Amino acid sequence: MKILVLNAGSSSLKFAVFGAGLDLIVKGQVAGIGSTPRLEVDGHPTREVPHVTSPSEGLLVAAEWLSDHGHEPDRFNGIGHRIVHGGTKYISPVTVNDSIQHDLEALRALAPLHLPFGLGVLREMRRVAPEVPNIACFDTAFHATQPELATRLPLPRIYFDKGYRRYGFHGLNYEHVVEALPRISGRPLPRRLLAAHLGSGASMCAILDGKSVGTTMGFSTADGLVMGTRTGSIDPGVLVALMRDEHLSLNELEDLLYRKSGLLGLSGISPDMRVLLASDRTEAIEAVDYYCYSAARHAASLIPALGGVDAFVFTGGVGENAGPVRARIMSHLKWLEVPPSQVYVVPANEELTIARHVKELG
Repeated sequence: MKILVLNAGSSSLKFAVFGAGLDLIVKGQVAGIGSTPRLEVDGHPTREVPHVTSPSEGLLVAAEWLSDHGHEPDRFNGIGHRIVHGGTKYISPVTVNDSIQHDLEALRALAPLHLPFGLGVLREMRRVAPEVPNIACFDTAFHATQPELATRLPLPRIYFDKGYRRYGFHGLNYEHVVEALPRISGRPLPRRLLAAHLGSGASMCAILDGKSVGTTMGFSTADGLVMGTRTGSIDPGVLVALMRDEHLSLNELEDLLYRKSGLLGLSGISPDMRVLLASDRTEAIEAVDYYCYSAARHAASLIPALGGVDAFVFTGGVGENAGPVRARIMSHLKWLEVPPSQVYVVPANEELTIARHVKELG
């Protein structure tokens, strides 16, 4: 058995091949789409691919490389896809047919900056390898266990019925954290777990008895924690004022909220935490301070969903690699009295979670 996992973003297409025992055989990505596209395998640049302008075109480059190295797409037992949004209907992995693909295309409005990339690659992969099961795994699905109270927005009820509600994201990696933490710690999964996925996108999740009961991202991926280029939570009155007083169009406001704010906007230097931690400029220091304080405030906001905290987990690129950030967040939360022995780092691995689902459905 061999499984292919595909994870499409706006500027990259990640791929990974797993064996029957879910052992990783090879992983790579077509990175820099939209700027300097290139093929990377096992972390090493292979070649530039200047003709690639979308993740779907990146798939063809990846498929060609896989075929040349003994991993022909039509020979896989299953192909798993990270799909950012499943709405309220798709709350578990599903083998995609034409009807389901059509259903998912109708959800584009729920995640217009993310969903089209995953769906485009899914559609193209089904064309390239039509006989192989293509399985959609949803980033929102892990949060389907939230109580209804945690999913509501303070808007007239009619909007909830139309789908305006808190969904939550990064669920595939939170699912991985739940599965991996007992192996890493050598202990049973803590009953009341706070998990922080800190990367270019960032969120936190309250996990009770292994299930999501609250999370900081809501209707969109711009909610909650401040991120690399996204605002996180922001006073909605500011948005009204920006459109009224600064005459921002809808597209300009969206660009500001998703691509020009966060650490990049706060520092005026970079969205990359590594760059900011290495800088002695006041703007960089203030941006990091804001990031850590904001993260602690959001962590505290999830505690009512758990009734207390037994352990804390950091995951994602920043969460795994930025020790000073972890330390500063936990210093803001020292009143929780979580001992250092109950603060863990779990490397993110959405691809493994997807591969597991493909194997189970196969």
